[in-house]
Formats: sequence, structure tokens, C-alpha cells
Amino acid sequence: MLRFLLRRDRVLLPSWVVLIAGVVLSTTGQYTRMFPTPEAALSFAREVAGNAALTAFTGQLTAPTLHGLILWKIGDIAFTLTALMAILIVLRHTRAEEESGRQELLRATPLSRYAPLTSALALAMGASLSIGALVAAIGGIRFGLAVAAPGVVFAAVAGVAAQLTERSSTAHLIACGTLGVTYGVRFAADGSGVLWARWFSPNGWSHLFLVSGWVIVVPLVATAVLTLVAFRLNQRRDFGAGVVPVRPGKAGGDVNVPWRVHRTQLIGWVSAFALAGATMGGVAAGMHGTIAGASPTMSEFLRRYGTGELGDTLLWMIMISLGGAAALFPVLVVLRLRADEVSGRAELLLSTAIGRMRWAFGHLSVAVAGTLAMMTVAGLAAGRGDLRVLTAALLQVPAALVVGAVAMLAVGFVPRAAAAISFVVWLVVNMFGEIVGPSLGIEYGVANLVSPFHFLPRVLTGEQLTAAPLLGLAAVAALLTSVGVARLRVRDLG
Repeated sequence: MLRFLLRRDRVLLPSWVVLIAGVVLSTTGQYTRMFPTPEAALSFAREVAGNAALTAFTGQLTAPTLHGLILWKIGDIAFTLTALMAILIVLRHTRAEEESGRQELLRATPLSRYAPLTSALALAMGASLSIGALVAAIGGIRFGLAVAAPGVVFAAVAGVAAQLTERSSTAHLIACGTLGVTYGVRFAADGSGVLWARWFSPNGWSHLFLVSGWVIVVPLVATAVLTLVAFRLNQRRDFGAGVVPVRPGKAGGDVNVPWRVHRTQLIGWVSAFALAGATMGGVAAGMHGTIAGASPTMSEFLRRYGTGELGDTLLWMIMISLGGAAALFPVLVVLRLRADEVSGRAELLLSTAIGRMRWAFGHLSVAVAGTLAMMTVAGLAAGRGDLRVLTAALLQVPAALVVGAVAMLAVGFVPRAAAAISFVVWLVVNMFGEIVGPSLGIEYGVANLVSPFHFLPRVLTGEQLTAAPLLGLAAVAALLTSVGVARLRVRDLG
């Protein structure tokens, strides 16, 4: 079974490993060039150590050295990416396969009840350890273990989520929501200085492990407990069902099918964004001061997001980050079209009076309304009545929908590769401009042109609100979506 999964993921898995290890390697090279002497590294380290805004995003600086700065810059990103990789791998080979019916065919052979879950966990945890080994060769054994630990923990989290519900989308919501909430806990802990709260976050455990080696016991114990829970739940539930039963919808009312399909996921996303906005906005509310007097390196970094006041700069950074995360929601909603096509549900639905256009636009309307709702509650929670913050949050919606429009285009033209294309585009939008591009020597202003969020007016930091970039992004999203839907309308299903 494990050989079978390795064959299925022969492209996807190496891509994840190369991406995360490559980001660490390129950042190491970038910082080595930026700080050629220990004195230069020490000077910058003193600045970042006292900057709560940056510390909230990156975590505490462990040492005022070049190696410490590298871990500070890329550590939390590597922890989060490894955890996300593990979640997607486990759910792809457990709940998604069970929901599609393919796992039932495998279970018709002499295959143990535990084999799918065991092989999926082994694959995800093995991939996390492989990334850790590569990172250890770059940044040391302790850093490698710190990167691998969240992947191992969240593989077990995804294993539990796969048993709780019979729907793949809900399982993704549970596992990714856990990752998002625990990331928010770590963000608030480092940004507010309440460092003991890091003990409630797997990312926080990795940060603590970089300082105290014995902390590695915590993720190991958590993984063991969660894995045991996953297998016990797998043993007790019916195949094809979850521990929590799904409530059947009302008869008829086909107009509301997309809403019924996505409502649990949407409610979870909106709740998570309200919590994230309140938590991160609370951290930003305590930031005071300006960037005047900062070193050229620090000033250049902060001016990417703001022009003066640290609190407003941090709020804009938060809105951009939440917008990038929100772009994943329309991607997941659009990919449900492809999942229904593969499972055969689309064929049954389209045998009724619902046509393909109505089917597609029903899901697209949820994608648009859901993204708008998420950013609205995030802006209200973060700004606490400040209309500037709400405006900044709503500005992210057209940029996020551009990413979802790319997913719709892929579903229309290259459905078998739609998921891979969509996730790659989402990762590029969130990582290339700020991390990958500059680490490869590409100027930030050039590298960030690949992100639709780069074109948004920074209304929180003094820029004037203009309609042109918003209309342009909305037009791009509408064009890509229309072309994708038009192709879906005429191509063969399956």
C-alpha cells in the first residue's frame, strides 16, 4: 500500500520536499550575502529583537547571529508549510479516497482495515522527516527536527480529522482550521510577549525546541496520542461514514445544493477569520512608534507595507496575510466541482433539471460570497469599528478571487491537473514575492508582481484609495472564470 501511494505521489511529494528545503536553502544564501560579517548580523539582530510587529510573524529571535537570523526569517514558514503538506497528504489518501469510492475497491482485496490510514501516516511522516533531514544539512540537526515536528504532529491531526466526518471538505476544514488556530495562538504569544502561550501551539513547540532541546518530547507525545485516537476511531466507525453523522438535507430545494454542500466549511472559515482578526488586531493595537531611525535594511522591509506608523503597518501586513489565506477558500470550493465529477455525483445531479452552467455558478457564488464574508468579519474584528481596517480587509477580496478564477480555468481545461495547478498558484502568490523571489536575488518589487495582492492600494498606510486596480483584478477574475466555465460547459465529464 505504501509503494502504491509513493507511486501516486511520485511528482507531488518530491515537489513539496524540494519546495520547503529549497526555501530554507535560498534564504540561507540570501542572508549570508546580506550580512557578510558577525557585526552586521548583530546590528540587525538587535533591531529585530525589539520589533514586536516582525516578531509576531516570525517568532522570537533565538540568537543574535547569522544562523539565528536565518532561523528567525524562515523557521515559522517552514514549520507551517511542513504541517500543511502533511495534512494534505493524509487526507488525500484517506478521507478523499474513501469518499470517492476508490478505497472500497481496494478494501475488496485482502487489505487490512488499518492499511490505508497506516500507509498515509507513514508517507506524511516520512516526508516530514525527509524534509527535516535536508534542512538539517543546511541549518543543523536541531533546526531539521524543529521543521519535521509540525509535519509529524499534523499528520496525526489529519488522521483524526479523517475519522470524524465522511466528507473530505469538512475533514480539511478541521485539520487546516486546527493549523490556523494554533498558528494564531503562536502569533499572539510572540507579538504580545505572553510567551507561555506558545505551549498551546505545535509551531510554538518548534520555536521552544530551538532553545531547549527537551521540548521535542512534547510533539512526540502529542503525535503518539493523536495517532492512537485516529486508529481507535477508525476501528469503531462504519466504513464510508464518520464518527459524527452527517445530517441529510431536505428533499427538493435543488437551488440550495451548493450552499448545503459548503455551509459547514464556510461557517468554519468565517469563524476562524473572526478569531484571527480579533487576535491579530489585538496585537496590532498595542504597537506604537514609527520606522524613523531604523537601519536601511529594516526600513526597506517595513516600507514594503507601510510608510510610517508601526501599528498601521502591522495591520496592513495582517490584512495581506489573511487575504492570502482567504484565497484558498475559493480554490477549495471550485475544486469541489472536480471532486463531484470524479465521484459521479455531478452526473447524477446533472441528470436533473440543473444544467452545467447553473451547477458551476452555484458553487462560484458560494466562493465569492464566502470570501467576502470572511474578510468582512476579519476586518470588523481586527479594526473594532475602524472603517479603515474594514476597507483594507475588503480590498483583499478581488485579489483572492483571482486565485480562485485560476482554479476554475484549470477545472475547465486541465481537470486532472486542476488541484495541483491551483495549489501551486496559491503557494506562488503567497510565497514568491516575499520569500522565494528575493532569496533568489530578484528585487522585491519585481518578484511580487506575480501576486495580485501587490497591486492593492495600501489604504492603512497613507495611500489613496483608487478604483483602477480593484476593477482590473475583478475583470481578470471574471474573465478567467468565464473562460473556465465556458470550457466546462462543452467538454466531456470525466
